Amino acid sequence: MQKRLLKIAKLVTYPDSAALRQSLTELMSERGGDWEKHGQKMLSFLNDGVPRFTVFAKGNSKLPFYAFSALPVITCPGFGDCGSWCYSFKAWRYPAAFYRQLQNTILILRGQETLAALFQALPAKIDFRLYVDGDFDSLATMRFWFNQLELRPDIRAYGYSKSWPLFLSYNASGNFPANYRLNLSGGSRYN
Repeated sequence: MQKRLLKIAKLVTYPDSAALRQSLTELMSERGGDWEKHGQKMLSFLNDGVPRFTVFAKGNSKLPFYAFSALPVITCPGFGDCGSWCYSFKAWRYPAAFYRQLQNTILILRGQETLAALFQALPAKIDFRLYVDGDFDSLATMRFWFNQLELRPDIRAYGYSKSWPLFLSYNASGNFPANYRLNLSGGSRYN
């Protein structure tokens, strides 16, 4: 199932979503149940751009922070060996988790206005983990997030990343927001 979902996930990078819609429709009809229920929500999102899944998840007592996730591997240009054992794939046994990551990846690629509005509406003075699943897919995405963090200096953000070249490129052209901390992530092709 993981390979099939990864194949569907790769379709998100194409501007024409007809192939993505077709693949999701086939998945829903074959799997039924929650795959169909949440798949219908995903198709509605593809139709109107209104998020149907939580974009910024609020944590619990174990994970006491807000978080953003996107598709693993698809958004992770620095993945190396970890691409075959990424812990994020385990969440895909839950349809809502896969669809949420898919939705959020689409928002990064083609819905940044919606994403920015939702981010700016987060409560004040929160801890925020950027990319529990997924990573900075491009320099443009990194600029987007760092601009959002500069607009919200009250948010304390951190994340793990394997996108070393993007950080080096960003460093040459801009300042990192003071409210972001980077943790190094293992399994990178750049180890």
